[in-house]
Amino acid sequence: MSDKLQEQLESLSHEELLEITESSLRRLIASDALLKDLPVDVTIEEVNAQVAVVRGQSITVTILRSHEAPLNVVVVCTNWKRLLMVLTGRSNTTNVVSIPASLAHNESSHQRLSDIPTSQLPPILSTYTLFVMVRHPFERLLSAYRNKLEDNQASAKYFQSIFGRHIIKHYRNNATQKDLETGDNVTFKEFVRYLITEGVDSASANEHWRSVYSLCRPCDLDYTFIGKYDTFTEDTQAVLDLISAPKLTFPHTRSGKTGDRLRTYFRQLDLDDIKSLYLLYEMDFKLFGYTAENILGYDFG
Repeated sequence: MSDKLQEQLESLSHEELLEITESSLRRLIASDALLKDLPVDVTIEEVNAQVAVVRGQSITVTILRSHEAPLNVVVVCTNWKRLLMVLTGRSNTTNVVSIPASLAHNESSHQRLSDIPTSQLPPILSTYTLFVMVRHPFERLLSAYRNKLEDNQASAKYFQSIFGRHIIKHYRNNATQKDLETGDNVTFKEFVRYLITEGVDSASANEHWRSVYSLCRPCDLDYTFIGKYDTFTEDTQAVLDLISAPKLTFPHTRSGKTGDRLRTYFRQLDLDDIKSLYLLYEMDFKLFGYTAENILGYDFG
């Protein structure tokens, strides 16, 4: 391992190292000749493992790391995990953001549905408040691209070394040796071609661009509240009011204005690519009331 790569790895947070490990395992399984033919549908165990449970507080939270994380700004997932620690008494601070991100992401900091015996799940799922925060599928996708493949921060280098190199190798003609080695200049069009060809919900797909439909199973879980990134502040407060949470200030993030950049990036695509991309996220569009009109001026029928 080069000194530069070692230095980059040492600069990663606990959360980022966990993500690297999980993504690497998924890719290894998907490439294994003995395992690659296994069904790629999300199992109930996987669904349960993504749902954090606060027992005694009537709240179940699905954590989605799906929006942009500007430098030195904590992502929504981390803030919700911090808030859960306060609600469950695992932290007695009144300043939610003072909880270290590494502690918030520690496996021991939260109980998950997968930790609970199956026989105890029905009453929990029928009586607890379940909610999910969603975002326009194309905004979420562009945010993932900009943050993981276009950015030059240390946390993006992993995605570029794994996904970026793969995309350049398979979706760029006459790629230079440097491009193949670094994977740090994937174009948005190449990224989209990769998604269209290999799918967004395959075993090797990363959670940042998997569909919310496959991640959160809205047809299997009866969510009490579905909030939106567009009205995140109001929807967050609505959830806190819904569960009669103590007075807490939810730490919000700066917007990366991804929505304002949609047209700029999507101009790089032809209509067939946009339609194919829409079909990959069709359930997210239809279930959560989004359209492609803000990009095309009309929606797909």
